[in-house]
Amino acid sequence: MDKKENPLSLRVALRFVEIWLSTCRMTLDADEQSKGFFSRKEQVIVALWHSGLIYILYHFRKFPAAIMVSPSKDGEWVARALRIWGQHPVRGSRLKGGLHAIRAMTQMLREQGFSAGIVADGSKGPNQVAQLGALILSRDTGYPIIPVGFGAKWAYYFNSWDKMVLPMPFSRVSMVYRPPIYVEKKCKGKELEEKRLLLQQELNKATERARKISGASSRLK
Repeated sequence: MDKKENPLSLRVALRFVEIWLSTCRMTLDADEQSKGFFSRKEQVIVALWHSGLIYILYHFRKFPAAIMVSPSKDGEWVARALRIWGQHPVRGSRLKGGLHAIRAMTQMLREQGFSAGIVADGSKGPNQVAQLGALILSRDTGYPIIPVGFGAKWAYYFNSWDKMVLPMPFSRVSMVYRPPIYVEKKCKGKELEEKRLLLQQELNKATERARKISGASSRLK
């Protein structure tokens, strides 16, 4: 670990986050096929909404993956934290370097055997509107997309475009894996848009299901 890149303050803060989130009581509701991919440590592309990023990154921290991270200054701290967890951040977004990042991730999945993680609504939104990144990565690699949702009974909701969720200590939380989505090699145009809408619908279903299981308020605070 490079201590200049990952100063003591960051490592201490990340450890604090780990302890905080470890107190949560997590329930997993997983499609059997999707769950099987993780049990067998097969390559997949995890797609999620930005609002659930904090806990979902924690949940998958021991599952090495190439993860797209915003090229912004805030994204730099996320990238450093991910490296401490043994993950492989790739910098890019829909507005800056996104295509290059997808190409880099495709190469990493093919050559190094990683899985991948992509925030489907990107680093700037719109909120819960799926972008094409995960679909293109799936099409170019042949690996399935697993839509993942998150909910927490007691949580703080940031006043941000995505209503980022930070579960409170000892909160009941839930993770939901929906059935895998496959994108064929020749998928483009209208068919790609249909897949985008399917991913968006599946992520919304996963999130709604996770919120219901965890007992989350029906209204975001």
